[in-house]
Amino acid sequence: MPISRIESLVYGIADMAAGIRYFEDWGLKAVEQGERGAVFDTPAGQTIRLLPIDDPSLPAAPDGDRSTARQTVWGVDSVDDLEAIGAELSKDRDVARASDGTLSTFDDSGFSIGFTVTQPTAVQVEAPRVNLNENSQRLNEVVEAIPRAAPLRLGHVVFNISKDGGDRAVAFYLDRLGFRLSDRTLTGGDFMRCAGSRDHHNLFLLQRDDRPAFNHAAFEVRDFDEIMMGGTFMRGRGWEPETTPGRHILGSNLYWYFRNPCGGNTEYFADMDCMDNDWEPRIWDKSPGFALWSIDGPVQPSSPPAASSDS
Repeated sequence: MPISRIESLVYGIADMAAGIRYFEDWGLKAVEQGERGAVFDTPAGQTIRLLPIDDPSLPAAPDGDRSTARQTVWGVDSVDDLEAIGAELSKDRDVARASDGTLSTFDDSGFSIGFTVTQPTAVQVEAPRVNLNENSQRLNEVVEAIPRAAPLRLGHVVFNISKDGGDRAVAFYLDRLGFRLSDRTLTGGDFMRCAGSRDHHNLFLLQRDDRPAFNHAAFEVRDFDEIMMGGTFMRGRGWEPETTPGRHILGSNLYWYFRNPCGGNTEYFADMDCMDNDWEPRIWDKSPGFALWSIDGPVQPSSPPAASSDS
């Protein structure tokens, strides 16, 4: 039952106008919008859906009394894979089927998850070229400013989960849904990737003492320049950063986090580690830390920033 990627992320939000403005400034394209909701898509064919917090179609969430992500929909390779997941999860929980065939249920931490056949759009993007000593990849070309970031895809989601039952919550994804472990920190949490992905992680379950909550969603951009220019644009539009820019230790990706009025944070990321089946998961007795380096500013947290409490 190979899961390939995140197909859709659904938010329930209190301030629709602010949510729409945020994702427009973030660099996503709105394909639908109005008082009762909005849909944004990525060039890779994923969707971000914004619904009013009181929309009756929204599933419950552990932190559902405020603006937050209400459902993560995972893309699978085929109808047969979709049916296999439905049969597996129906053994011990209710699984609902929507009119479009999407399956929905809840994971062991109480987060709503869905499954649908993936419909990826091929993204043609040229890898960044750099000049280094005599290796002139960017010959007779200058670096130009961009007005804002243009995220290529939604790469991963992060959830805070309770330490009590944390092992069971992680085992659900590894043993029942075929996720692969990349890194585990015994004092923090588990970085997992879909069986059909080479990203260091598509899902991070961060064990905390408090109640489960959505933490952040991460969007891939081309390079560090785009992170910096996109983040500068976001600040100029009045959006508040959660961190300064830097490079993570686990995953190695460059990052910049911002506070999202739809709930939690969003992250621009680039240059993440990639793993295949030859990768041996690393088990850390203690977290090696949050960042290899970060630009001067507020002290960086030792683990991913806590979800914003904005409503």
